[in-house]
Amino acid sequence: MRKGISKNFLKFLIVIIAFQDVAAGVAGSIMADIIAAFPNFNPTIVMLVATFPGLIQIVPALFYGKLTQIFKKRTLLFTGLSLFIIGGIMPFFLESLPLIIAFRGLLGLGVGITMPLSVDIISDFFENKERDFLIGFGTSTIACIGAIFFQLVGGILADAYGWQFGFLSYLFPLWILAITFLYLPEPEKKVKEEKHFVKTKIPRVVLGVSLGQVFYSALIFGYVTNISVVIQGENLGNATEAGMAISVFTFGTLLAGLIFGRVKNKLQITYMPVAVCMTGLGMGICYFSHSLTMIFLGSVVGGIGMGIGLPGIFARISDATPKESGTSYVGFAVAAQGVGGIIGPFSFAVILNMLNQDIGRFPLLISTLGLLGLALIWLIAIKLPSQEPQISLEP
Repeated sequence: MRKGISKNFLKFLIVIIAFQDVAAGVAGSIMADIIAAFPNFNPTIVMLVATFPGLIQIVPALFYGKLTQIFKKRTLLFTGLSLFIIGGIMPFFLESLPLIIAFRGLLGLGVGITMPLSVDIISDFFENKERDFLIGFGTSTIACIGAIFFQLVGGILADAYGWQFGFLSYLFPLWILAITFLYLPEPEKKVKEEKHFVKTKIPRVVLGVSLGQVFYSALIFGYVTNISVVIQGENLGNATEAGMAISVFTFGTLLAGLIFGRVKNKLQITYMPVAVCMTGLGMGICYFSHSLTMIFLGSVVGGIGMGIGLPGIFARISDATPKESGTSYVGFAVAAQGVGGIIGPFSFAVILNMLNQDIGRFPLLISTLGLLGLALIWLIAIKLPSQEPQISLEP
């Protein structure tokens, strides 16, 4: 630890990195205005302004482990934050939709670096209960605060001055770049004394958890895109109250991040299936509810489940990473989250077409059944013997 840096200040420096993990959502909050600004383009193309970062973040996340072997983590952090800020703010100056989408891709590259780094660097400095608390606090609580901030400030600026001004909210992380540059120390190499790393092998549990993350992220899509349809379509509330349901879900995730460490310590290996089951239970409450109050209750339950599940995935992968490997696999979880976000809309569309169903309540049922099934599979998987072959990346 750098001389003069207190332990609590180090914790602050580390968790604040997660502030922009889901900040790409600024475009989603002002999408109607962006579509109106480009009437000559198909709305599906315009929506790439919101979805393209999630696609591009997969690329650096997949190779994050290799990047940490080549570059210092401080270098990766400053590169990721710089890409994020440049890619985020440039649409303010542009009138060309293709260029705006391209810079949104640059933002996605930044997120693909900083998101796994925000988890990985916690494991570099802290262990056991402290590490678990910081992973939950960072990936759920701080990330949700960041998401709320960017969506709220971006929306306020867009409403007051025009849609392009919404992208000025990406100036805010400049202080994070500055303070981490000045004070965050470079983590020590875990295998400092060895000249050659052993063959890079991926534990099977890492691949299994990452695959589960794909399905988990895809199934959550059913709630995010359909809860407002249920509320407004069935006259249970207006657009503001529909937005509040998602805010309540986010608030549940935020709160769960504060208790993740305690939950993991209490439940030991079963915290992941419990979290996924709770997310599915929240979806189920929303599916069966015919009042706004019960939908809010289901949203809180589902949000709490996700607030335990997402950091749980990162923590499980960190636990499964051999200490002597000299690499990190948390990027796999970030890439899996991006893949799940991409395949979710297409998977739901295929299922709805096959069963001749419409949007609204039925996708909530799909999410409920899918998440409960995933929880059961995860529970069975963690009860299997831990002796497992390792999968090598080397020929």
